[in-house]
Amino acid sequence: MLKARQQGVGAGSAYMIVSLGISGVLTYAFQSFAAHTLGRSGYGPLALLWSATFLTVQVLWIAGTQTLGRYVSERAARGEDWRPVVASVRRWQAGLAAGFVILAAAASPILTREVFQGHAWLSWTFIAAVVAYAPEYFRRGIFNGHRQFSRLGAQLVSEQTGRLVIAVVLLAAGLGVFGAAVAIVLAPIIGVLAVRPTPADPPQKEGEPFSAGRAARFAAPVLVCMAVAQAFANGGVILVSLLGGTLPQVSVFAAALILTRIPQYVLSPAVESLLPHASRILASEGRAAFERFVGRALGLVALVGLLMVAGTWPLGQWAVRLFAGSDFHASRGLLVMLAALAAFYLVCDMLNQALFARGLARLAALAWVLGLPVAGASLALSGAGVMSRVALALLAGMVAVSLFQVAFYLLSGSRE
Repeated sequence: MLKARQQGVGAGSAYMIVSLGISGVLTYAFQSFAAHTLGRSGYGPLALLWSATFLTVQVLWIAGTQTLGRYVSERAARGEDWRPVVASVRRWQAGLAAGFVILAAAASPILTREVFQGHAWLSWTFIAAVVAYAPEYFRRGIFNGHRQFSRLGAQLVSEQTGRLVIAVVLLAAGLGVFGAAVAIVLAPIIGVLAVRPTPADPPQKEGEPFSAGRAARFAAPVLVCMAVAQAFANGGVILVSLLGGTLPQVSVFAAALILTRIPQYVLSPAVESLLPHASRILASEGRAAFERFVGRALGLVALVGLLMVAGTWPLGQWAVRLFAGSDFHASRGLLVMLAALAAFYLVCDMLNQALFARGLARLAALAWVLGLPVAGASLALSGAGVMSRVALALLAGMVAVSLFQVAFYLLSGSRE
């Protein structure tokens, strides 16, 4: 029976905590090994590829993951046919992938010149990596929707393990940035091939029709949220480069950002997997139970964020040198701002799930969009060096997003 194949919130959380912890350690090991092997100058191109890839991947594919997680979970809880949801998301995701390849290929000269500092092969590697992540994020949505969290965790661990092993072999063979780039492209393919969903029981009743248009209506605000969120999370490395930062500065900023983001990187998939739980609780247990669930989850996320910032102040500079090498030096102020950025990202991600579950995705998107002018104003007014200037702007924008999200959540609740 399907119930036997699903995990509840407690069991699912335990699986996710363990697997995400392992995944975070493996990601840390990949980045650390690459930084130590390539050095401060050589690590810069890889950092640009990593940032551009995951900025784009999150923008393009997370909306499908969230759509599957929400509607498959809701329909399965009511005994309705969830297969039309899967078919609809598969169709528009395939169209999105084709459109991305066409546009990115046409823009490859611009990408090479403006983003990858003259390395044309990195532009094509970037395109290949983004496409490779489409089935991986689709599979995440399937696992979330059916609450198969042990399999989701196994997929994430398989992906990170594959990336690390390939990178170690190719970097040890002297392939440099190319070897690490190949590992980034192949990792999601390994994750998808290694772990498949458990077959689910056939639905008991048909349910409402579900079309690609309906999926797109839910996904469009999610796409806006993810686009702006990833600009905050991954755009800083690219922004340092666009503002005239040297490759060594790009490398140091990237190492500091990746190090301070490790808790965020580990916990974000777990936070995003809360959407099916929240949707099911709201549909089956009512608003009061939903509010208690959101309050507990938000409190836990806020506590983690506070610990992230508190730990960075005394240990951040030592951790960067340990992580990337003795020639990577970041100021304490820069590290604390980046840790706070990661902490507020987690809070905003949690607030997203609450707004999505209540059908307020448009308000969530509006909150993210309103954070952009705040970040832009801070960037324009700050007189700090390029790395501190970018970090301060991103943090100011993220704080503004969280405040707008809270305001929209409370105001919408008072009108219901």
